[in-house]
Amino acid sequence: MTKKIFPFLAATAMMLLTACYHDQHEEMPSEYGDQPVGYLTPLLLWEDQADAGAAIDDIRFTVSGTNGTTVTHNFTDTESAAEWLQQLPVGDYDLLVTVDMDEAHGYILENAATRCTTRADEAFHTALPDTRVSLAEPSSSPAQAWYAVTHATVREDEITVAEFHLQRLLSELSVIVSNVPTGAAITASVERVASDVLLTHRDGQGRYGVADREDFLTVSLGAFTATGSVPDAATLRHDDHTLMPTAGGQERCYLTLNVTTPDGTRLTYLADAPRMECGKAYVVELDYTKLRPYMLLEAFTINDWTDGWAITGEIINPDR
Repeated sequence: MTKKIFPFLAATAMMLLTACYHDQHEEMPSEYGDQPVGYLTPLLLWEDQADAGAAIDDIRFTVSGTNGTTVTHNFTDTESAAEWLQQLPVGDYDLLVTVDMDEAHGYILENAATRCTTRADEAFHTALPDTRVSLAEPSSSPAQAWYAVTHATVREDEITVAEFHLQRLLSELSVIVSNVPTGAAITASVERVASDVLLTHRDGQGRYGVADREDFLTVSLGAFTATGSVPDAATLRHDDHTLMPTAGGQERCYLTLNVTTPDGTRLTYLADAPRMECGKAYVVELDYTKLRPYMLLEAFTINDWTDGWAITGEIINPDR
């Protein structure tokens, strides 16, 4: 997986390590009395290089230490975030950063302690407060947001560079139906979508971001649009809809297609699909002439970040 440094951040971090520390820290009074202190500065890295051109206007850091120290900072651009030099008592710290994960972008962040929480790994703990994120409107398909959790050790009179490998939060789903007769219409929805994601928990692979297992949602994708036509048929599609991943503990999710035929008949088709994960993209291509009441989809890899879904079989009376 290729990682790309935010513009300005690498150069600014190096400047901090040379000039800023020597020129400023001697004049910076200790905020922690007689405790020995050091300094922390962030280095943000894209986990997916395709995100490198994203416009960013909300960056939020939470720093929590094993000694009980907690610091939060908000920034509106990458340049300001790069210039952040935080004084902290010597010790170990866990850090969370969220990018464009605020109310203005359609997200809700909350302390998970306000709700019942089941940890994915009871043996694993961070000093950070449990933090969950949800969408203000689950079907709204907001712009993508990013987050990262990392650990840093602050040493006396040193600057520690904390590397954050930003990962995407939302799943992205594209559905394409070919050979649709003229006059037909399609809408779709996805079932078993998680209500929120616990950012500071790790899954079984050690990756941060665990989908809630308590509340399942059905998310509407809305109406499909035509992208091309032949005399008797067209391709209808809904591209890059962003939504929360599949609820925790669920191995499958359901894609429901609601079709109105040219004569006005309404039909429903159910596609039983693999679960969706945080930050991955999914593409399913279907042929209108081969739609069945129940379709079993399996995944195949398109690239590091995208899976295709294809029909592998049909079950007449599925047990839902």
